[in-house]
Amino acid sequence: MATLSNTNDSTRGRLIGHFDNVPLERHASAWSELWDQGESDLWDRGCPSPSLVDLLEHQPDVLNPIAPSGRRKRALVPGCGRGYDVILLALHGFDAYGLEISPTAVATGKEYAISELKEPSLCYFSTPSEAKREEYRKNRGEPRFLQGNFFESDWDGEVVSQSDHGSKFDLVYDYTVGPLYSEV
Repeated sequence: MATLSNTNDSTRGRLIGHFDNVPLERHASAWSELWDQGESDLWDRGCPSPSLVDLLEHQPDVLNPIAPSGRRKRALVPGCGRGYDVILLALHGFDAYGLEISPTAVATGKEYAISELKEPSLCYFSTPSEAKREEYRKNRGEPRFLQGNFFESDWDGEVVSQSDHGSKFDLVYDYTVGPLYSEV
């Protein structure tokens, strides 16, 4: 049976404790419960990944958002949460797709993206300036949010319907999606 690690209750924390004794097949709904209860503060840092900001701005040849054919590249961020990395990738020229298991998370991401694209927070830039913010706003890609389970195929049909090149992504960026359990 899949269970969470056997750490003692005092050191486990609220997030891991939420999944204690929750069977693996119910983890998706357990994540949705946390979103519905307003508990995203358990994992939300409030900004995009600093290393991704640095990579996009200081190594643009590594993650160029434009393909040799001239089309805008597509990026997927599974388990995107509020969408900080989705917005970051869109501001840096990618058509970015955020995938979340919870409908509440998807709605939250869409709402957050609207406000951030109008007036991006300075955390999206390694050397913030008004001129840089305006340049990125003008040349940005489109952020999109999808509801589905990354480990299932219940979401890729929507990606195909929104694209002329199927469900393929040029970049998948993740640092949080993965099981919170271990096999015992």
